Formats: sequence, structure tokens, C-alpha cells
Amino acid sequence: DMYQIQRYIETNYGISSDKAVSKAVSIAASEKSYHPIREFLESLQWDGKSRIANLLPRFLGADDNEYTREIMRLLMLAAVHRIYEPGCKFEIMVCLVGGQGAGKSTFFRFLAVNDDWFTDDLKRMDDENVYSKMQGHWIIEMSEMLATVNAKSIEDIKSFLSRQKETYRIPYQTYAEDRPRQCIFVGTSNNLDFLPLD
Repeated sequence: DMYQIQRYIETNYGISSDKAVSKAVSIAASEKSYHPIREFLESLQWDGKSRIANLLPRFLGADDNEYTREIMRLLMLAAVHRIYEPGCKFEIMVCLVGGQGAGKSTFFRFLAVNDDWFTDDLKRMDDENVYSKMQGHWIIEMSEMLATVNAKSIEDIKSFLSRQKETYRIPYQTYAEDRPRQCIFVGTSNNLDFLPLD
């Protein structure tokens, strides 16, 4: 917590200016930065077995066809690409539609590997806190497609999904910054009527 850091710096180094402490913390943080998802991906070793193509049929009982194989391949490529090239273009949101308790949300949570890298808390695209809800997450589920149901138009949905970066100020920062997206969006629903009528 920033107050504890400020107290420590003031006690041990005699620096009490909020600006000076903030600058010192920013410099120290940038020098010690790391990317937990990138580190995880780089720690993996492939055993030579292809698994992505049959994820949907195997875990959710989807038809095993070219579409289900390619959509998973595309989704996983985009997820990894966004980690290594934040803000890269990806305008698709894979949406799983099926019965209650079919495992749709659990499937996406498992894909994120770590619960800290997954969220299903995006209920509105126009919420003032939407950017902070996205921060630090790799896979963002629009549960029951609530964010699209609450959208005013299809154009609002397209605009939100196709955005490559957000510009906002995080707590304790003075200025807003461009933050390229490092996440992908996925959706789940129990029925098909989740898009607003234009």
C-alpha cells in the first residue's frame, strides 16, 4: 500500500514530499518490473501433442469441425499475441452459448490458468471503472453477455471490442497514459438473444 511505502521512505530516507516519494516508487517499480503471464508462458515446454484443436469438443461437447478447431486456435493465438505485443489488433469475441451449468465460464477460467488473470466482472462497457476492471486480467468474460445487453447499440459493442488501447489514469499517477490492451474478451450466455436491436 502506498501509505506504508511513503512512511518507510520518510522514516528511513528522510524524504517526505509526496511527489518525490511517488517518483521514487515509479522508478523502483519500473526497474523491478516483470510480467507474470509472460514468465508463465516462457516457462512452458511443449510435449509435441496438439491440444488446442479439440478443446471445445473435448471439454464442452461442441461439434468437432473446422469452425470449432479454428476458433480456438485463433483465440489462443490472440491471447498469447496480446501478451507479447500489447495492443495488437483482435476484434473478435468468442461467445459460448449453452445450457446452465454446461461449464462455459469454468472453461474460460481454466484457459486463463490463474484466477488472478481472469475476471467475469465486466457488466457494462460504459462503466467509468471498466478500465480498472480490465487491469491485470488476461481473459475477460462477459458473463451472460450482460455488457452487450446493456450496450446502446451494435456500434458501441464493435467500438469497444476493436479498441487496441485505453487512455486513463491509475491511482497515484498524475497523468493519464495510453495502456495497450493485453487481454482478450470472451462471452457466455444461456441463450442467443444477447445483442441489442439497432
